Amino acid sequence: MEINQEILKKYASGQCSEADKHLVEKWLNNDSWDSISESNHANEEVGSEIWDKIITDALNRKIKWGKIAVAAAVVFALGCSIFYLTNPSLDNHTFTNTSVENSKFFIEDHYDVQLSKNSTANINLVNRTLTFSGDFILKPKRDFELLDSNHNMLVFKAGREYFVSDSPDFGKIVAFQKSDLAFLPSNMQIKIREQFQSI
Repeated sequence: MEINQEILKKYASGQCSEADKHLVEKWLNNDSWDSISESNHANEEVGSEIWDKIITDALNRKIKWGKIAVAAAVVFALGCSIFYLTNPSLDNHTFTNTSVENSKFFIEDHYDVQLSKNSTANINLVNRTLTFSGDFILKPKRDFELLDSNHNMLVFKAGREYFVSDSPDFGKIVAFQKSDLAFLPSNMQIKIREQFQSI
């Protein structure tokens, strides 16, 4: 007896005879499924239509993923360019005021500086260092820290004004907020106000 789909359906539903059951089990153990007779053969056209649809679907998926990958790359490139174009770069500037009468005001991206007469200042935000001689007022536009020549870390907060000096009157490099000037001795307050008319 030949194994066909009808016998396999009866076997699967448990409705075949013992002889058929034994025959199907022998056939299953043999691993030779070539002897199955099928009453309904697939038309050759149907098979090629199915394969054509599978190939078309696979190509469409590749194209869709390709478009998604290109779109993601464009969004990434735009995001990076916006970040780098809008994020201000750090700077390194040296300011000099050789005037013996007036203070001098400088405007930069990250801070404003007002130098007293005969003063210089080098503010390096890249290396986070500060070197200067004389007195100056620093008005940060963003928070940053600078290391002075004595290796002291000076912290500057955005929106505040700082008086920075290496004057021998103080005996060391000092940086304090403009609001703290009221706590200095009156002779130092007068000297600072004479140097900076805006205080």
